[in-house]
Amino acid sequence: MKKYICAFLSAAIIFSLIIMSGCSDFEFNPLGTWEYSEEIYYIDGKEVNRVEKNDMLYGGMKYIFEKSGTGYIDVANYRSQEFTYDYDDKNVFVHLIIPDDMDASKIPNNNGIVETEYTVYDSDGDSPAKLIRTEEYKAKDENGKEVSVKTEYVLVKL
Repeated sequence: MKKYICAFLSAAIIFSLIIMSGCSDFEFNPLGTWEYSEEIYYIDGKEVNRVEKNDMLYGGMKYIFEKSGTGYIDVANYRSQEFTYDYDDKNVFVHLIIPDDMDASKIPNNNGIVETEYTVYDSDGDSPAKLIRTEEYKAKDENGKEVSVKTEYVLVKL
């Protein structure tokens, strides 16, 4: 009888571990492949240019999010850059690891890592999920007037 109880408890524990290993506290999970799909440029809140994947400098570049919070950037089927990441339902935080052969001194306050934040736009069923990184800064236009510039870098889930 003890053998049956031990076997039953062992099976229950193993089953629980299998079920729990796939659980997450978040509805969103970045695991998988994400590809750059477009860049959108704004000046003073107005869209001025949209560059599609085929016309982008790094079109076809992919972010591969693996289990255990690690991943890499794929450029033309070449594993070019390692990173770690963490996430919640609203953001993905990518921590690019600066290679030893790169001059990291030109990147301020990096400690060997470049932090990048992507905002999550989950799939609505008709379109794929998106991750968008936004850069904003002030610049001068051709007349010397200060303008607000914003660029959105869009990744889509494949």
